[in-house]
Parts: sequence; structure tokens; C-alpha cells
Amino acid sequence: MRDDFEASFDEQLQAIQAEAAPAMAVNVLPPLLDATPDFSPFCFGYPAPDTPSRGQAPATLLAEAIWDPASRERARAILVDYADTEATRASFLSGVDDAAQLAVARILAVLVCAEESAVNLFHHECNRVSAEQVVADQQALREIETEERVHAWLIHTARTYLPEPEDISSIRRRTRRLFMRVASRDIATHFARITGLDSGVCISLSALLGSRKVNNIQGFARLIKQIRRDEATHVKKSRDHAVGLGFDADCFHDCYDLTRTGMVDMLTPIASSFDDLKVDPDRLFKRLMRFQESRLAGEAASVTGCFRELLAAEKRTLLAALRSP
Repeated sequence: MRDDFEASFDEQLQAIQAEAAPAMAVNVLPPLLDATPDFSPFCFGYPAPDTPSRGQAPATLLAEAIWDPASRERARAILVDYADTEATRASFLSGVDDAAQLAVARILAVLVCAEESAVNLFHHECNRVSAEQVVADQQALREIETEERVHAWLIHTARTYLPEPEDISSIRRRTRRLFMRVASRDIATHFARITGLDSGVCISLSALLGSRKVNNIQGFARLIKQIRRDEATHVKKSRDHAVGLGFDADCFHDCYDLTRTGMVDMLTPIASSFDDLKVDPDRLFKRLMRFQESRLAGEAASVTGCFRELLAAEKRTLLAALRSP
């Protein structure tokens, strides 16, 4: 794929899906993947999966969780490679200067917070949807939850090889604040906002993958390429779920005002980390905010519909409160 983060998200999605080669089947899993993760949550703890054993070991997720078959094989392949700890350590550190190591550590801190938040969101939504929605929606939601759990394991593993930045506490605080702001009592609005975040993550990862320096950090490049591939499909599934819950499909850009502005505000203090990886942060941040141009161009035509969506969201929230015991 040409890692052109300036392209539209739909164009990027098509390219990402076209480039994904089938992963090689792996029959024997290394013992490390049978171990229950011992990582402490970075931003958000999350519940055990709703699988028969409720186990959180990667091997258990591969065996028991709901998966798209191709996604399972991609996850299996990278998990097996990451279980080779010495090779993984070298793929992140070999020939990588100190500034770049710290830059990768900062970006992975942001990403792991996003993954932990997503596990919670999709886990609880699977248990919230009505019986009528389960057949149509739950498999897609469960697949996303499982992929986010694997992403979290991979990122936590990678972070153990990297130095801890001095500003890690402020990164955690800013990232937590963003994800808490994105939450909405109206579930449809919450999922609409998630599409803005996840598509922004894909754009940011494409910008990173367009850097030769990032691609020379082989472990990091492979990890974010895997995450980008999965998150691109999550955007579509979250968008479909939001619309299925009653969100007006013409009003997604209004949700992006909060999410993309929040992303840029969160990333601005670590802009130098993008510079250290030979990615222009100003260009990236402008790309993240480009949705505003198309929103303003069609604002006169859409404002009435989106005002109706605001009223509809308030109605959905009120009805949900009335149904609660």
C-alpha cells in the first residue's frame, strides 16, 4: 500500500484491505501465549472475556473467542512472532537511536490507552444489546473486542522493551481525559464519536508508516500495520452500529468536532516525537482536522438534519433512563 495519509479514509480503507495478504497458519503455539497476562492496565482495567473459560491468555483468546477467520490467523502469526522475546526486543531496539525509542514509547502509550478503552466499550455493548440485535450485531462487536484485547497484549509486550518517558504520567492523564470526554450517555452518539477516533488513528498510523525511519524499526512498523488493518474495519463496523442504533448518517462530521480536536490537543505536547520519527506533525494534525472543510462546505444543507439528530439523541437517552430499573 502507498501509505498516503492525505488520501480520504475510504480510499485508505480500500488500500489497506487490498494489501492484507493471508497469514500463514501456525499449528503449535509457544508456551508464553498460554500464560495469563501480568501487565498492569495503563489507563483502564477491563473485564475478562465472555468465553467458556473467561481466560485472558492469548492462546485462550485464539481458541475460544469469536473471530473472523482471516483476522484470527493474522493475530496468531504476530502473537507467535512476539512470543520470541529476544527477536522482538531486537526488532524494536537494534540500530534505533534513543530519541526514536522514546518517541515510539510515547506513541505506544497513547495507543494502549485507546485499546483498553475499546475493550471496555465493545465488551459492555455486547452485553447491552437486545436479543433482536444480538444476531445482527454481536458477532461484529465481539470480533472487535477480541482484536482489541490482542492489540493491548502486543502493545504491553512491546512497551516492556522500551524506555519509559519522563512525561509518561502526563501522557496517561491527557489520553484518559480524551476517552472520558468522548463517552456519551447516548450509545449511538458514543459509537459515532468512536468512528472519528478510530479513523483518526488509522490516518496517524498511515503517516507513521510513510516514514522510512519508522519502517526501519521493524517491530514497531509491523505492530502498527497490524493495528491499522484491524482498526480500519472497526471504523466501518462502528459506523454501521451507530446508524443501526438510530444515529443520523449525515451527522458524523459533527461528532468529529469533539474527537479530532481532542486528538490533536492530546498529541500536540508529543509533537516532537513525530519529528524524531521523521513525520511532520503539523501536516498530520492538519490532515486530522480536514473533515472540517467538507463539513463547512455542506453545513447549510445539513444543520437542520443534525439538529434533529441532537433532539433524537436526547430522546434516546431519556427513553433508556425510563427503561432502567
